[in-house]
Amino acid sequence: MKRQGLAAVVVPSADPHQSEYVAQHWQARAWLTGFTGSAGTAVVTRNQALVWTDFRYWLQARAQMDEFELIRQGEKDVPSFDQWLARSLDQGDVIAMDGRMVSASAKKKYTSRFEPAGLSLDTGVDLISSLWKDRPSRPATKAFVLESRYAGQTRTDKLAAIRAKLESLGAKVHPMATLDDIAWTFNLRGADVHTNPVNLAYALITLDQARLFMDPGKLGDSVRQDLESDGVSLEPYEAVDEALANIPAGTRVCLDPDRISCHLYNAVNPGAVKVDAPNPAVALKAVKNSTEIQWIRKTQEKDGRAVVNFLHWLDTFDGPVTEMSAAEKMREFRSAQDGFVSDSFDAIMAAQEHSAMCHYKADPQSDRPVSQGMFLTDSGGNYLTGTTDITRTVHLGPADAQDITDYTLVLKGHIAVAQSCFPSGTRGYQIDTLARQFLWQEGMDFGHGTGHGVGFFLCVHEGPARISPHPVDQALKPGMVLTNEPGVYREGGYGIRLENMILVTEDRETEFGSFLKFKTLTLCHFERDLIDRDWLTRAEKNWVDGYHRKVYDVLAPGLDPDVRSWLGDKTRPL
Repeated sequence: MKRQGLAAVVVPSADPHQSEYVAQHWQARAWLTGFTGSAGTAVVTRNQALVWTDFRYWLQARAQMDEFELIRQGEKDVPSFDQWLARSLDQGDVIAMDGRMVSASAKKKYTSRFEPAGLSLDTGVDLISSLWKDRPSRPATKAFVLESRYAGQTRTDKLAAIRAKLESLGAKVHPMATLDDIAWTFNLRGADVHTNPVNLAYALITLDQARLFMDPGKLGDSVRQDLESDGVSLEPYEAVDEALANIPAGTRVCLDPDRISCHLYNAVNPGAVKVDAPNPAVALKAVKNSTEIQWIRKTQEKDGRAVVNFLHWLDTFDGPVTEMSAAEKMREFRSAQDGFVSDSFDAIMAAQEHSAMCHYKADPQSDRPVSQGMFLTDSGGNYLTGTTDITRTVHLGPADAQDITDYTLVLKGHIAVAQSCFPSGTRGYQIDTLARQFLWQEGMDFGHGTGHGVGFFLCVHEGPARISPHPVDQALKPGMVLTNEPGVYREGGYGIRLENMILVTEDRETEFGSFLKFKTLTLCHFERDLIDRDWLTRAEKNWVDGYHRKVYDVLAPGLDPDVRSWLGDKTRPL
């Protein structure tokens, strides 16, 4: 920094594709700080080293970091890292960020913050590569085709839909960098990112051509032939910069500033006309087609059996169980299901006070026996037929009154979302309040969103819709799949979260317009012994009983007799 005249260096949790989860090759922030959570930003100045991260990771970051100070992002009066830099540095100072790791929209935002303070942002600096001597190599897993019988559309169908959107924008070219958008568009999957079935690639789509930039070694002969038969040309991964520079002057280029790095945004021929608009694939893949929905329902049956088998094992196993061995057992049950490919994220198996950490992940140092007290299990699977995400919280041994009250309040919020009916055009932030209302009445809350979108055999977190307090201007639409996961967390005590996947469907037409509702997709019981029935209304009890009836009726035929009997007891009417 001193040699290059830099006052600060910012190291985000990012890769050149603006991914949420990044391959080991790009986990620079974790390498630098020791903090391994998936979200956070490190800042190094001449005399300070700090990390900003949100509520989900405060406890984890504090435990993992020695040299870096934790900044609790999201707390009242805590500035964002760019606000802090604007206040803390001197006029004329230079801040460095690797332009491949920051989106075009983020660079614009940071520049507007820094320039009034007399600071400049240099996105052409990469200090990490020369310092990270044992850096893992770039992933090179093989790509494979997701058959259209699962996807419900061919890649030519999807390319046609994207081209139609380009024409409506008056654009002729569309560069894509986000890995899940590319995987969806080309009906390709891989294993380049841990638990995300994607391939490292870029794409350039025109009105009559599709170019895929991917390391040649990732493509077997059959995959190559399949792509080329649909008119997709294949080029090396590194050739994307030259391709963008060679876009003819005057060509209108559709660029999503949120989903492309400022490096690639600036690599486009300056003579081209940039049209800032969302990647068309984002909205298209968020609304699942009828084939995908059919497969998702079948996947939930498989996954439900796996989770019920796991919970039965946890309840009846006599030997020692630790958080890590519980995660291994959960994966074993999922692996027995047809079409299972991988976990959809690293399972959260959290006992007692570890359950108060939203995104806790056990490691050999933190791994603890699963014994008396609250136990939270949040896990999911990637299947050829869909992606799952489910959280259940159980209590091993007798629960006290506070345990039961907290669980019941979280369940009431979950039911309120599941039962909601809302007019077309409703945004997720309007639904979010329903999940929190009962906690709020008791002076309680939780620090994460109520729900996120889920991909189809893709990323477990998928945009553009979500259910959270953040005012995301995205209407909920029929065919969208999200999660419903309120919770409550008592630091040093325990955490409770109850998560199902839900499908947005049409409800009815009235004189006041069209209305939508949610249909619950996940199949797994709640804990009767943690429900205070006096807190539930008759309608809420009926919802639980009806849900439990469905869970038993669908799952029981595929369970061993002892598990079936156990589930029958768990799903008795309230």
